[in-house]
Amino acid sequence: MTTITRFPNEYELQKIVQRCHNVLWERHGFDPTQAFDEFSKLLFVKLYDEITMAGSRTVPQRGESAEQFAARTHWLFDQANSSLGFMDIFPHDDEIKVDDLAIYEVFRQLQNYSLLETTSQVDGADVKGTIYENIIGNTFRGELGQFFTHRSIVEFMVRFIDIEESQIVYDPACGSGGFLIMCAKIIRDRIRRTQPGLSQDEINQRIKEYSQHCLIGTEINERTARVARLNLLMHGLDYSGIFTANALKIDVSDDERLRSLLDKGNVDVVFANPPFAGYEKDPTVLARYELGQNGQGRVSSVTREVLFIERIVQVLREEGMAGIVLPQGIFTNRNLARVRDHIKRHAKILAVIELPDWAFIPSGTSVRGSLLFIQKLSQVPAEYDVFVKKINSIGFNSTGRPTEENDFPETIREFHSKDTRYLVPITEVGDRLDAKFYLPENRQVIAKFRSNAKHRLVRLSEIGSFHSEKVNPHNTPEAEFDLIETGCVDPKTLTISPKRIKGHESNYTSLRRVRSGDILISRRRPYRGAIVVVPPGLDGALAISEFSVLRLWEGYDPNYVVEILRSPQFVRLMTIYTTGEMSGRIAEKDLRRLQIPVPADHHRLGTEFKKLRQRIAELSELMRAQEQRITKMCSEVIEGH
Repeated sequence: MTTITRFPNEYELQKIVQRCHNVLWERHGFDPTQAFDEFSKLLFVKLYDEITMAGSRTVPQRGESAEQFAARTHWLFDQANSSLGFMDIFPHDDEIKVDDLAIYEVFRQLQNYSLLETTSQVDGADVKGTIYENIIGNTFRGELGQFFTHRSIVEFMVRFIDIEESQIVYDPACGSGGFLIMCAKIIRDRIRRTQPGLSQDEINQRIKEYSQHCLIGTEINERTARVARLNLLMHGLDYSGIFTANALKIDVSDDERLRSLLDKGNVDVVFANPPFAGYEKDPTVLARYELGQNGQGRVSSVTREVLFIERIVQVLREEGMAGIVLPQGIFTNRNLARVRDHIKRHAKILAVIELPDWAFIPSGTSVRGSLLFIQKLSQVPAEYDVFVKKINSIGFNSTGRPTEENDFPETIREFHSKDTRYLVPITEVGDRLDAKFYLPENRQVIAKFRSNAKHRLVRLSEIGSFHSEKVNPHNTPEAEFDLIETGCVDPKTLTISPKRIKGHESNYTSLRRVRSGDILISRRRPYRGAIVVVPPGLDGALAISEFSVLRLWEGYDPNYVVEILRSPQFVRLMTIYTTGEMSGRIAEKDLRRLQIPVPADHHRLGTEFKKLRQRIAELSELMRAQEQRITKMCSEVIEGH
């Protein structure tokens, strides 16, 4: 007799899922989306059988042919697809589209395992999420612009807001339903902890009713919405609150129930990871939102997460709260300042949590993201404190593997205890909202370049000109020139090794001409400290626009200025001012405004800096000579000379 048990761990689950995928691929050559759809149907049948008949009908019997077993499976699918509590996941006329042998082989792989036991026991494992990772892969998810939030981040966000069982929770871009499932898990754990006298059946029924009345999700993609419904069903939840709909167009939906549920001001809590990819260009959508217009009544295309922010604020009731995953640009980019103004006008900013740069790489995107927590208020107070923190450890590493290091639990305690180390008065929050800019240690660095008790501070724009003579090398296709890219500058040796190319070979159509004595400042990844003086041999070379070209006015010592710019403190200052969602760069406009101290005797310091650099060069040459001597002696011994 077959013993049915739960998957012992997530690795075992992944292994079986991969075997099932191999069966479907080898028999039919399905692409990932087809394999996913068909495997979903077979899982649906297994789950239906487990719930209704303890799984007895989806175990191949002794002597049973593949044709007989497949016929029963097709019948079970039709039964499930028309049964209360299971219908409306797949289209009513849908059918399993794999042959009899493939059905038989997939269920042979699954026959020893219980989905119901797995979803309740494997450390909160999102079964459908695991299936996505193994069958769909990054390519499929990327095509849909869907980068699912790691469950460690999801759990942190839900626990951070500390939801209540009576609160209506909405996810406008619910993906596989991770936020909603986590809400149910946390409520379930709380019931178990606070009401130990309840039976498991009573808890399950209470959680099902909770999911029926309080969990709402919308998802624009039908396949992904199906995933969410199946996922909730597998976790013993009601999925009737999952809708296939564009969250930005709910008010014109044909579904009256959906419009009623998400009427403005109906929702207590929103959790969202809105799509990071793509611009909304539909004028009928843009016209519905203040942020979809240019401030003068004309629609203007914006990235979709911008409109999601406004929509989230709309659906929240007074004092309702939201936790939102957003790309870093929302917090820093100049052209999105009106988005930040909109947030500050309509909501109290509870917290900004900056995640590691690699936090979303395991999900399939290198976009840097932060977490924004807000509370909707009709009258936002003029004075309050914002909790601001940058987190380094998040329970998994850049490959997605779990780790013991996790700053999330301590961060929740710090927020609720109002730890003063991380509180910033809203009156001190300017144009930027990124956590990095307001960290105490970074604010100390900024302060050093805003006030100096001993020396005069001067803006970089006041000690020289930021030269920007632009050259298109394609205009002289056969002419040779020296090209300076960021990788051509060595921050350690402070040398430039340009590429010698012809105009027609250039990948750039706009370059900056540099002259001997100019200071080149790499604005991209400024933490590298790629800041050098152009030597006479590169007079007239062309640099890419990632460099700022500072040409000092007469009277300012270049040796002094370049060393101050290379100093760890100034490099840190530039890094603090970086913006952007990918590698991070400081805008030239910000760079121009930064100040440096200029002592009255800075020429003397410049001369001393120059001598020290010369001495470093001499010592470096001596070290190279000694290393070459060691190499030669070793070679002589090895070769028997």
